[in-house]
Amino acid sequence: MSIKQPSAIVSLASSLPGTSRKLKIMYIVTQADRGGAQMHLLELASAMRELCEVHVAAGEEGFLTTACRAQGITVHVLPHLRRAHNLLSDTIALWETRELLRAQKPDLIHVHTFKAGFIGRLAAWSLGIPVVYTIHAWLWGTAAVSRTASLLALPLERIAARWCDRIITVARAGEDLVRRYRIASPGKVVTIHNGIGDSPSLARHTRNITPIITMVARFTAGKDHEQLIRAFATLPQRARLWLVGDGETRIQMEQLVRTLGLSERIEFLGEREDVPELLVKSDIFVLASESEMFPISILEAMRAGLPVVASDVGGVREAVKHGKTGLLVPKGDTSALANALSVLIEQEDQRCCLGHAGRESFAASFRRDVMRERLHRLYSEVLRSRGLGSRKPSLHVQHVAEVSNHQR
Repeated sequence: MSIKQPSAIVSLASSLPGTSRKLKIMYIVTQADRGGAQMHLLELASAMRELCEVHVAAGEEGFLTTACRAQGITVHVLPHLRRAHNLLSDTIALWETRELLRAQKPDLIHVHTFKAGFIGRLAAWSLGIPVVYTIHAWLWGTAAVSRTASLLALPLERIAARWCDRIITVARAGEDLVRRYRIASPGKVVTIHNGIGDSPSLARHTRNITPIITMVARFTAGKDHEQLIRAFATLPQRARLWLVGDGETRIQMEQLVRTLGLSERIEFLGEREDVPELLVKSDIFVLASESEMFPISILEAMRAGLPVVASDVGGVREAVKHGKTGLLVPKGDTSALANALSVLIEQEDQRCCLGHAGRESFAASFRRDVMRERLHRLYSEVLRSRGLGSRKPSLHVQHVAEVSNHQR
């Protein structure tokens, strides 16, 4: 089941009947460092706090917890909730999560990423609290996850699916995977594309003697920085490449750049708080990946009005329309990636055309308020299915208009 763009303004009834208490939502995620899931959760928590009492729990301090506190969002740290698998630590994490939920008494829990998704769903199920789970990436069977973890993941996901009310995938490609591997019944799975806040800052699309290509991604398994660097080595000397992000493979990539004699043309910018400003100064956005689901970084580029060149993996083609808002290339194909970048370096008019079309697509489908409205409707369905509408805050459609929903 996919949720189409709503044709109505959907909002939460902000309080319980006869009281002033707002609907209380608890978001739980494993890691707090900067990444796609964390960026998504921050956007979601920021949007929901306008109408609800929002709490965020994570297994560590980091980018996410700092950003949430800066916005006045209540943060909880579960110190034993870790990505690494350890039976004792995971058991303690389950106890910590149950104690937090018992103390805070949220009306609904929304869990993100595999470990928090498993432990959070079990804790919520044991306490009878409605819970939904978002799958952000499908890393099983890739270099990002060990073979043992990949083998264990599917049976564990199937078990945990029984403990939640809905499973959200951020791309239809993810929904297809959930069905293919029979993780949950089709009626339990919905697709809600990622959305981000809008920004008035747009790329200028002026004639640039030194075109700047930018990639924003963690240096980690699954992001193919090596392919991009080798493709870039074949491009015109006047082009420059900005690599934004940090991670475990950065040192290796810096060595590759030195070996290829590209140090004057490729700049490693590290973690940055000014990504929107960097994108505005860029001419082309690129994302070379071995695996993706629905990357936030591509939406940021489309928001800025940049043409996108990306590996055709996961749900990327649900955002990037080949030849209309960007160019898609087969993953791992260095020659195809170099050719696509070369075309956009040389053809300024096409850069401008693709960038404008990407901006229009973002505004129509991938803004934060579009995502929020779709999630509002899902939360409402979950509460109603639990028979909680008469006892807890419910969600309503205001200015009555139909919100379309179709079976795929």
